[in-house]
Amino acid sequence: MWQGLKAIILAFITTLIMTPVVKLISLKAGWVDKPLPRRVNTYPIPTLGGVAIYAGFIASSVLSWPVAKFRHLPALYLATFLMMALGAIDDIFDLSAKAKFWGQVAIATLYVLTGPRIESLTNPSGGTLSLSFLAIPLSVLWLVSMSNMVNLIDGLDGLAAGSVAIAAIACILLTYRRLDWFVLVLTCGLLGACLGFLPYNFHPARIFMGDSGALFLGFLVGALAIEGSLKGAATVTLAVPLLALGLPLLDTAFAIFRRLKQGVPIYLADGDHLHHRVLHLGLGQKKTVLILYGVSLLFALGAVLLFSVGPQVGVWYTILVLIFIVVKAGRRGVLSVTKKQKNQSDASVWDKTRSHQDGSSN
Repeated sequence: MWQGLKAIILAFITTLIMTPVVKLISLKAGWVDKPLPRRVNTYPIPTLGGVAIYAGFIASSVLSWPVAKFRHLPALYLATFLMMALGAIDDIFDLSAKAKFWGQVAIATLYVLTGPRIESLTNPSGGTLSLSFLAIPLSVLWLVSMSNMVNLIDGLDGLAAGSVAIAAIACILLTYRRLDWFVLVLTCGLLGACLGFLPYNFHPARIFMGDSGALFLGFLVGALAIEGSLKGAATVTLAVPLLALGLPLLDTAFAIFRRLKQGVPIYLADGDHLHHRVLHLGLGQKKTVLILYGVSLLFALGAVLLFSVGPQVGVWYTILVLIFIVVKAGRRGVLSVTKKQKNQSDASVWDKTRSHQDGSSN
């Protein structure tokens, strides 16, 4: 466990030091997020914060070498770098949604072919289901989905980094319980990197993680879950990060439902995510993010109950939390979907967002 604590500290310090360096480089190069309809920042803010987060994780991952035992570090290093680089290219040159998606698929496929994959699913009551020829496509789907879930909630200062940090804590508890020191150290590095970035990213943000950070973090959470599934009950190991990231999972499900009902492509970006809708209630960014942190904590607790008390307890708790959140959000109109939104202009989204925000944000 001491190696894990060292990883948190090393990742935290490295990211804390690297973030202002990346910020300075981004400003000089003009790599900034400009105020646009789907964003709520009112002035250009440097991006590429994901590079600093990546640096913090890589520095701390060295501590996993003594317990790596030739597990899939080379594949993880290559794939996470490529995913971070893909996000950075998008941050700078604004790739099309299709180009970015197929880039993610290619990177995930490379990782699955050279590293671990989800070979089987375990029944908590006993028995194992072999995925056979479905192992590769399902593993790729898992990694791409996790990457995009984190990317979807990267819309308010500190929301994505804080949500991933909360999910990382739940995953750390699981890996510690299973004595999987390799994955534990890497997950601790993930936690430390997120915490080291938050002082610069919490409202008012001085730098954004951008797609370089969001795609990297989501992919890393998914990859570590696959790695951890090799030494334990695969279904539980995969369910823990999925439940812990219940907020972006809920947002993803709502976004797909909303876009299908509006008759627009599901990959079409908009300014109508759950965090935008909560912000529109007039709470301000800090309160909105803190409320969503609370939602993430509730989901993370369900993930912890899943492996510490039992699957049935964890699942029923999560269902009750989900019902509570949906009912509360529904009463506030947060989950309402109307056909009128199909023709909603970017300008109208921008006007509504500016009227409810209390400063700069991503």
